[in-house]
Formats: sequence, C-alpha cells, structure tokens
Amino acid sequence: MVGLLLTGTAVAIAGAPAVFAGVRDLRESRALVGDAELAGRTVALSHLLADEREAVVAALGAADPGAVEAALPDDARTRVDSQSAALGTDVGAAVRASLDAVPAVRDAALSGRSDPAETFEIYSDVIAALDGVLRGVSRGTPERAADPTADALPDLARAVDASSAVRGLLLAALAGGDGQSATVALAQREAARESAALTDFRATADGVAREDYERTVAGDEVRAAATLLTGLADAATLSAEERDLDPAAVGDALSTRTGFQRDTLLSLAEERTASLQQLADDDMTRLQITAGIVLAALVLAFSVSVHTARSLTQPLAAVRLGSRRVAADPTGQEPVRFTGRNDEFAEVVHSVNALRARVVTLQQQAATAARDADAAARDSGGLRAERDRLLAEHNELNARLAALHGAVHGMFAHHARRLLLLVGEQLSVIEGLEEHEADPDRLAVLFTVDHLAARMRRHGENLMLLAGAEPAPQLGEPLSLIDVARAAVSEIERYELVETAPPPPAARIVGGAARDVSHLLAELLDNATAFSPAGARVRLTGRWGEGELIFTVEDDGVGLSPERLAELNARLADPVTPPPGAGSDAPGVGIGMGLYTVARLAARHRLRCWLDTRPGGGTVAHVIVPGALVEPLSEPYPSEPYPSEPARPARARPPIPAQARPQPPPPPAARAAETVPEHGRATDTISRTNAVTESGLPLRNPLATGVGPSPQPTTGRARAVDAEELRRRLGGFQRGAREGHRDAARAAGPYPGEAGEELPS
Repeated sequence: MVGLLLTGTAVAIAGAPAVFAGVRDLRESRALVGDAELAGRTVALSHLLADEREAVVAALGAADPGAVEAALPDDARTRVDSQSAALGTDVGAAVRASLDAVPAVRDAALSGRSDPAETFEIYSDVIAALDGVLRGVSRGTPERAADPTADALPDLARAVDASSAVRGLLLAALAGGDGQSATVALAQREAARESAALTDFRATADGVAREDYERTVAGDEVRAAATLLTGLADAATLSAEERDLDPAAVGDALSTRTGFQRDTLLSLAEERTASLQQLADDDMTRLQITAGIVLAALVLAFSVSVHTARSLTQPLAAVRLGSRRVAADPTGQEPVRFTGRNDEFAEVVHSVNALRARVVTLQQQAATAARDADAAARDSGGLRAERDRLLAEHNELNARLAALHGAVHGMFAHHARRLLLLVGEQLSVIEGLEEHEADPDRLAVLFTVDHLAARMRRHGENLMLLAGAEPAPQLGEPLSLIDVARAAVSEIERYELVETAPPPPAARIVGGAARDVSHLLAELLDNATAFSPAGARVRLTGRWGEGELIFTVEDDGVGLSPERLAELNARLADPVTPPPGAGSDAPGVGIGMGLYTVARLAARHRLRCWLDTRPGGGTVAHVIVPGALVEPLSEPYPSEPYPSEPARPARARPPIPAQARPQPPPPPAARAAETVPEHGRATDTISRTNAVTESGLPLRNPLATGVGPSPQPTTGRARAVDAEELRRRLGGFQRGAREGHRDAARAAGPYPGEAGEELPS
C-alpha cells in the first residue's frame, strides 16, 4: 500500500505543474477576452460622446440657445448616460470621474456659460480618457497573444476622434458666420492630429489591417470629403466663399468619411475580441488534454503497481503460511494449495506437499509396524529393525522439511536483495535527474522521491536481517561519531525533528560496527519521532561513561507504563525470540519488528540497549557501545552547521549513574552463535575526508549491501540561482547522505550483484 501511494503521489506531483500552467493560461486568456469586450464598449461610448460634442459645439457656434437645446435631444442623452452607467467601475476611477462630469458640461452649454472651444476641450478630455482604456488593453497584451493590429487600434481610435472633432469644429465655424478664427485653429490642430495618428496606424498595423482600412475608407464620397476638409482647414479663418457653403452638405460629406473610419475601427476591435476568444478556447482544450494525460498516467501507474505488488506478495504469503502450517503438524494439516503460475513458488509448494505426503505415509507405516511388533514381540526381531529403519527415515524427512522451511527464509533474503538492487538503481536515476534539473518545483519533487527511496532501502535491509542472510565482510574505515549520528538521522522519515546538540565526543567507531550502530540508532530515532507530539523534538546525544560510549535518544511522548517498559526491555535483551504477532497474519496485530531489529543488531556487536522513563514525560533509549569498538580522536570536530538541528541551544544532560542503569546480561556466546543468524546488510560508511555538502552533511555512499549499481562519477554543472537555493535548503540532507555512502562503497569492494557476479534468479 505504501508503494502504491508513493507511486500515485509521484505521478500526481509530476503532472501538477503542467495542469497548473494550463489553468493559469486559461484564466489569463479569459481576462483578455473580458478586457477586449470592455474596450469595445468604451469605443462605442466614445463615438456617442463625439457625436454629442459635435452637435453641441456647432450649436454654440451659431450663438442660438434654441439650437443648443435641439442638439441635445432626450433620447440621445439617455442613450449616452445608460451606456456610461453600464461601464460601472470597470474602467477605473479616473475615467469614471470624467464620465460623471458630462451632465455638468451639458448644463453649462444649455445655460450659455461655455463657449465652443471650452466645451470642445472638456468633451475631448472625456473621449481621450475612454480611448486610454483601449490603449491600456491593447498595449498590455502578453507575448503569446501579441498582435500588431491590436497595438495599432489606439492610433486608429485617435484618428477617428480627430476626424469627428474636425467635422464638429468646422460646422461651428460655418455656423458663426464671421470666420471663427479660434474654432478654425482648433480644427487645423485636430486635422494635424488625425494625420499623425493615421501615420502611426499604418506603421504599426499589419498588412491585412492596412488593406482593410484603405479598402473601407475609399470612394468618391471619401475623396470629396478629404478635398473639402483640406480647403476649409488651409487658412486661419474661413473665406467668404467657404462661409457661403451649406453647413448641412458639409456635415454630410464629413460625416460619411468619419463613419467609414468608425466602421473600420469597430470591425478591427471585433476581430481582436474574436481572436482572444479563440485563444481562450484553445487554452481550455489544452488544459483538458493535459488533465486527461495526467489522469491516464495516474491510472496506469496504479494499475501497474497493484499488479506488481500482488504478483509478489500473494505467492510469498501462500508459501510462508502454508509451509509453517504443514511443518507444525504434517499429518493433521491439509496440503498447501497454490493456484499461481508455475514458477519457483509453485516448485516450493510442490516439494512441501510431497514431503508431507511422504511423512504421513511413513507415520502410518510406523504405526502399523509398531502394532505388528507388539503382537509378535518374541519372534519379531525383523519387524523391530524395520520399525527402527522407518523411524530413522521419518526423522530424516523431518530434518529435510526443516531445511525446506529455511529455504523459504533464503527466498525472502533473495527477494530483499532484488529489492535493494532496484532501490540502488532508482537512487542512481534520481541522482542523474537532480544533477541536470534546474527547475525548483521539479527539483523539490526529486528530493522527496530521493528521501523515500533511502527509507525503502533501510526497510529492505531490515528484511535481509530478519531473513537471516549472512553479513558481507565489512572492511570499511572507522567512522566518526558525528557521521554515525548524521547517517542515522538521514534514514528516518521525520528527520527535521531530531536535534544532535551537544555533538557527540570526538571519537570514531571501527568500520566493522559503524554501519550497524548507525542502523540501530535510526530504528530508535524513527520510533521516537513517530510517537512524539506535534512540535516536539527528539534529541540524540552521545557521551563517555566508565570507558564506554553512551548514546541516548530522548522524546517528549506520553511515556510507557512500568509493565510495558519491562516487557520492551526484555524483548531488547532477547535477540532470539521473535516479537508477539510475528507469526500471525491477522489484520491489526502489532509485530514490533523495529525493536527486534535493534535486539539483533545489538547482539551482533555485544551492545547493550534498554529503555527508561524520562523525568517530565517521554522515553529515553540508552545504547552502550563497548570501548573496544570506539577509537578516540586526537582533535575535536570542526565547527560546522548541521541542517537538522534547530537554531536554539541544547539542554545539558547529566550522565547516567552506573547503579541506576539496567545491565541486561549479554547472550551466551554459544547461544548467539547457534540461534542469532546474521546477515549482510548495508554498511554505510563516510569517507575520512572532510568533504561535506552545502548543508554541512558528510558525503555518504551505499556500501556492501550487495545491491545498487556501480557508483557513477558526479559531474558538476552551472545551476540557476533558484535551483541552487533549493538544493541548499531541501537536498543537502538526502544527497549528502547518499553520496557519502557511495564514496565509502569504493573502499569496501563490490557485493554480489555488482562487479559482474550474478545473483540467483
């Protein structure tokens, strides 16, 4: 189940960045569509205000109050006010304030308090504010939605506004009758502004937009209006002939040209909105495809993991339970039933059933022979011999059955080696990905998977220990106590809860025992962190005491009752008897293999280990390392930070008095030799050099596990600043421990499965 959950979590985390990126793009494109629609509404409102401005300015130029009131009919004002109110506050506070000032401008024009030039300027400011919304939307488009035509729309909007303004100002000058020099000057300025805006539009827009404009704003009417506009705006005042022109005819001619320009602007704005809507639809499609791919990968990973796990655990469970049942009572138990494939598990089951059948037959024959021998006791010497022969054969078959039961343990050890091989290969693959990954989010995922693989390796080594595999020769160099403590902390799940202050004494443990001591401490630390309350710390310390080295692991948990404490200490002192529940396959039965592993490791090196209550609550685990396994160092440890220690001083701990410390007797030599099968577990050593990671951890390598690929040289490369920062914060612990294991592995030599030696299949 743990492997299944880890696989699903890894796939989900790997696919999450792509899904989040798709969601971000979809939100961005939808926001662009909303902005484009808002810009279209502001353009339409600016056209209505331009028409109102021209009518009011022309009426003011005629100096007729009735003409001004006729230029502002109720339906036109209502239409402008309704569209202005519909924009709400989406256009921003400044534009909203300009729109709210329009009614006051109308009142001033109706009451005669403003002249044509002043009214023109106020209306033009409001229209310019609305055009600013279009300009902000067009120029704020991200690169993936960039479009030259969108950038040219504000220039075309300025040209349309200037064209409309020229028309209104010239009509006001014609209505004045005396040349209206100020009004004509404004018209000349707006004509120049229109020309400049059209030049900018043609320079920015793409060829399609330019052709669309030239095709729409063309024809005899447009040319006639342009000629008329040039003649009216070529002097500071209107000539007598120009003042005699019909204002209605001039207005119609100029209105036709302005209308064509407005149609072009609205058409281009609608095309821009449609293209952004298509972009949003494409983003939605991409998001759906990405989510589907991630979901399919998750389902596939779950399916493969479930199938792989069931193909291994079901046959193993059938062989283990069936062989134990038949070995306990061959004649009273049914044969082992196995319905799997015809593989090595099936062969073991067939052998067990064949031996059971032979044992049953021999017992029946022995019973018959015994009855016959009793009936003819005086003249049945031959029968007695036959009975003795059958009994001897029966004993031999029982011995073979016991050996076959041991073969099951060998099979567990074999599969544990396979598991460790796969974990070693997985660590190598993850290391390669970490060395070449610069993305911080993905690098964090790789570090999480790296730490999970390191914990899987420790549990695989526990399986080899419990299966009774013979230990591999451990010829590594002595390991300093601080490195032993760091290696232990790096192999547990909640390593961030562990404090190692004050540091252990300046000494080192001989190479043959360093890895097992580190493994023993890791089991105690894992148990302490698992049962510590939230926010509590677990303290790992070491000190000298009466020629021996004392490690202590303290936690702030709920503590243990005296009865439970005595029971656990008895189990720590007995490395032979499996813990209660080890032979049961019922759900919910606790096995307690962690303490059993500690007891086996302690017995291997004559260590003493016991539990005690801690004043104030919690539990303290003591580990006594004999002085023969410890070598003092002449120099203290160099001062360097340790990533798992909190940034606060550690509390002083008084030494444990000898009379207050329980002294469980070590197991007899003969008993340890006969009943404590040892195995070849991972001997993690850390090179004697002072090489450390960025976080201050020693470089560590997997050594003598019999598993894992050959070490690969680490190649450095330039890393991005963000990735390097993330490595320093998250990766120093896992990567430093793993690389330190690999460096020490080079000094200890290969293990079966490396250097060309073939493991049994």
